[in-house]
Amino acid sequence: MAFLGIDVGSSSVKAQTIDENGKQVEFASQDVLNLINRSKPTWAERDPAALWRAVRAVLSTMKRLDEVEALSVAATSGSVLAVNGKLRPLSPILLYSDKRAQAEVSYIREKSADALAYEPFLPLDASLATPKILWLKRNMANFSEVQTVLNETDYIQAKLTGEARTSPSIAGKAHVDVRSGRYLERMFADIGIPLALLPRIQPIGSVLGTVTKSASLETGIAAGAEVANGLTDATAADLASGAIAEGQVNISIGTSLVTHAVTRAALPDYDKRIYYKSYVDGRFVAGGATDAGTLPLANLARFLGKSVQELDSLAGEVPPACDGLIAQPQWIGSRIPFHNPKIRGFFVGLTDRNLSAGHLHRSLLEGNAFVAKQVLDIVGHVTGSEPKELRTSGGGSSSDIQNQIIADVTGKTVTVVENAEASLGCAMLAFHSSKKNLSLEEIANLTVANRRSFQPNQDAYTLYQKALAKFVSATFALYGNT
Repeated sequence: MAFLGIDVGSSSVKAQTIDENGKQVEFASQDVLNLINRSKPTWAERDPAALWRAVRAVLSTMKRLDEVEALSVAATSGSVLAVNGKLRPLSPILLYSDKRAQAEVSYIREKSADALAYEPFLPLDASLATPKILWLKRNMANFSEVQTVLNETDYIQAKLTGEARTSPSIAGKAHVDVRSGRYLERMFADIGIPLALLPRIQPIGSVLGTVTKSASLETGIAAGAEVANGLTDATAADLASGAIAEGQVNISIGTSLVTHAVTRAALPDYDKRIYYKSYVDGRFVAGGATDAGTLPLANLARFLGKSVQELDSLAGEVPPACDGLIAQPQWIGSRIPFHNPKIRGFFVGLTDRNLSAGHLHRSLLEGNAFVAKQVLDIVGHVTGSEPKELRTSGGGSSSDIQNQIIADVTGKTVTVVENAEASLGCAMLAFHSSKKNLSLEEIANLTVANRRSFQPNQDAYTLYQKALAKFVSATFALYGNT
């Protein structure tokens, strides 16, 4: 008996199985970064057929899929894909990082009071699914053939079961109201998108159907295995980190730095900075996907001709606050903590003392922590519940110095999770769906392993509060408030 999780991310497809004791049975992955097509500066799309082939290729390397009793899938949030009545793709997949729908955002703001009223829960942005759906309607010559517009997760689930369904988590960026679990009907009417184009919503973890015989032949997964309704990739990683109870936080450090705090209520942020996502057991995650993360670190490493690990070592020799050097790690605009598409990366305060590879790298690590700290402060202010327990996950959490800086900037203990892969979160959800006598907390106790904890240094914390103020001031001075 095994439970399978499949994670279709921006840069890789990963799959893993766990047994009924929560232990990993198999793991496989394949890089898919080369599938992303950026034919225009604001575009980011990929071919659904090529993506399905990549999923099949990953699964083909796994030897015990015939033991799978249940599975769940996660993929990128905010993605859209138009399909016909036979679930055949009619468009490429427009990814979360695709910002082509700027004009559609303006149109939605103009036409829909309901969309504006919902912004304290989900600020309007071109990265969301709804503006992209409107873009497809306006620009697809064959839009009349479209039966349904799916998220990537919906598409993979449909390939396995033959059914087009979604969850409140998956469709959150397609304006499913976190308070009711239903689409914002009047908003879609205002902008001329029929609700019939959107997949039917079912609860997170509910059984969508079973793996069909044809899908079994394509993937090797046992025919009849149950498919549990999934989550977005970042939210599945939250589950894998063990952040399930109120006050627990997962900071996922990948291409995007995503900060999610678990809350029991969705309270409006009238300054429209954070978003809410539906989560497991009737809870929510509050926070957001920032434009900070590992990408600037990789770009700097390539520019300097060194590895990120070498730069981590050099950064360890640099004192906290980087001898006055401040860096902005959001190089393609900012979604959160302050929405400003004009923001670009910068280094401020260069001197002969801090012009070194270690200083430059550390300043970006500190910038990542500053962004995470700002999001945490906003969540605490809006929800009235201070985040208590910080966990880090994702590729960037392998950096001990990044984890220590986050601890020092936030003043909170940071626990690094050994295997907070979104694919593990999916496997945990499948386990829970199949064995409902076990709570997710009990399953997390079986599956989640912590690698190391980092304690905050009070002297560094004091230095960082002054550096954070400079970071915010420099950003506003260069790029304004919006």
